[in-house]
Amino acid sequence: MAPEHVLTGKTTLRYTLTVDDLLDGFAAQSRSFRHPWYLRWPTTILTPVVVAAVLVRAALAGDFSTVVALAVLALLVVLMPIVAGVDFLLRRFLRNPRLIYRLHVGLLVRANPALTQPMTAVVDETGVRVCNVSGEMRSGWAMHPLHVETERSFVLLASRRRGAAVLVLPKRGLGGADPAPLRALLAAHGNRLD
Repeated sequence: MAPEHVLTGKTTLRYTLTVDDLLDGFAAQSRSFRHPWYLRWPTTILTPVVVAAVLVRAALAGDFSTVVALAVLALLVVLMPIVAGVDFLLRRFLRNPRLIYRLHVGLLVRANPALTQPMTAVVDETGVRVCNVSGEMRSGWAMHPLHVETERSFVLLASRRRGAAVLVLPKRGLGGADPAPLRALLAAHGNRLD
């Protein structure tokens, strides 16, 4: 959205990032991606097709008898619903982004101790400025055109792609103040993802 003629003031947040804050941000980014079913299930769909093609080709070439090929194909037809069901259950229960990103966030925090220092974030019409004792980072609204709101934080995203920059602004950094002005500022300068 165009930032001209938008006068919403500025909002200051004071906080110290925790592993849970970063997990919340990465999980929100992960939930904002939608993939069609054929991208989520390629191994489940492709594996039986490849096995069937290899068996048919081998049977036609005379490498083994047609009875053996039909028996293997029948076994494949019986086992595929079982494999698809197990695959569905694993994807359903192990797809939680918090489980996936927990190890990565722990390593990220250990490797970057500056992330766990007290921070001050100022959000205004020009963008976001985050300061801590290690330095300062300024980013305009063009760098974070998307945002997601969770129960715990506002997550600013650089793009809809995986691996894009994520900036987490925990709501507790408002010190109990109403998050509505920050929400209005983000809505005026970016697009909200659900």
